[in-house]
Amino acid sequence: MADFVEKLGHYIEKQVEKKPKYARELLLNAYRAYGLEMKLLPKKQLTEAKRYLTLISGQAIIRPLKSPEKQVLTSIFTPCEMMHAMDLYPMCAEQYATYTNGAGAEHAFVEAAEREGISETFCSYHKVVMGAAAAGVLPKPLAVVNTSLACDANNLTFRKCAELLGAPQYYIDIPYETDDAAVGYVAEQLKEVQHFLEELTGKKLRKEALAQSIDNARRTIHHLRKAIPLRADHYVPAELTAELYEVLMVHNALGLPETLRYAMMLRKELQTSTKKPGRKILWMHSNPFYQPSMKEFFNYQQDPHIALTEMCYDPLLDIHETDPYRFMAARCVYNSFNGPVTRRADRAVEKARTIGADGVILFCHFGCKETCGASRVIEEALTDAGFPTIIINGDGVDRLNSPDGQMKTRVGAFLEMIEK
Repeated sequence: MADFVEKLGHYIEKQVEKKPKYARELLLNAYRAYGLEMKLLPKKQLTEAKRYLTLISGQAIIRPLKSPEKQVLTSIFTPCEMMHAMDLYPMCAEQYATYTNGAGAEHAFVEAAEREGISETFCSYHKVVMGAAAAGVLPKPLAVVNTSLACDANNLTFRKCAELLGAPQYYIDIPYETDDAAVGYVAEQLKEVQHFLEELTGKKLRKEALAQSIDNARRTIHHLRKAIPLRADHYVPAELTAELYEVLMVHNALGLPETLRYAMMLRKELQTSTKKPGRKILWMHSNPFYQPSMKEFFNYQQDPHIALTEMCYDPLLDIHETDPYRFMAARCVYNSFNGPVTRRADRAVEKARTIGADGVILFCHFGCKETCGASRVIEEALTDAGFPTIIINGDGVDRLNSPDGQMKTRVGAFLEMIEK
């Protein structure tokens, strides 16, 4: 399979510059084929919940690419409940880049972005989506809607994509301050996003549909919050890719009934699992799901295994706002990635304690200045709390920028250390 993906990726990359629309169809068909394979030949190592997660995550990339007139290009921290209620298909930059890597074709878009003048040190997730827009592979969406949370790349990436694609953009400013006034400020912007989308579609957002989407989101958050403590004493098999699927589910797919169903399935599986966990790892930030060494360490392994991923819990907040716009706004304002870095560090310590983590791996994705800059503060907070922590540098999406041998040596030594 690895050889096939590599050959497919090389073939797609050759089409990008000469036949961008053909390259687009190749990518879409590759995702469809993978979805069909997972439906007919599901991975036996995975539980029913994780198999279901794979299927619905595949649909989350196929729908917006198949129907670009309904696609809304977003950042990962953009609340999307109103888009679901309007039967629109949000697609975040990180989602598109990750799936492009899955087809082995990411570097052609990295190079296309760099030809547009984007720095080599810019986030590769964002370079992929900008490169795809510049090359004409990414179709023109209905709109671009993004927040300033949580990285500076958002301020350039989505403006550039809107310019390249000729699509209207709405930029949601998330203030650094974390208080009630900030929530109100963001809520008002979300109301404006609604009007923005209504004008583009010519359709009004039905209050009942938004209420249902918000209810789905609340219930999803409830079940996933309840599932976190269960990870301390129960184990269900997973893989690095599934961790990224869950990141998508709790962000841009939050509000869908499928996401709620997954949350309920996962909680039940953890409650009924009789398997005891081995060494439990709290993984912070994104992960290099495609790297052979990391897959060898963590895919379907009971000891050690990734018990929790940071980007799967940052929006899982106990929010009591009854107003739907304030509910969505509060998730942004009080997010782990907003405000002082100590908030992110404190929540990491809290979650490490909840799951009884044996160690923490903080992945510094190449080009992510926020995580790289915060890494030492987070490491110090975790080690002071008694959790062995390692910082590793790599790239979550660009194969040519990943020191696999070095990472294998360092992570292997770390896992041996926490075992002893």
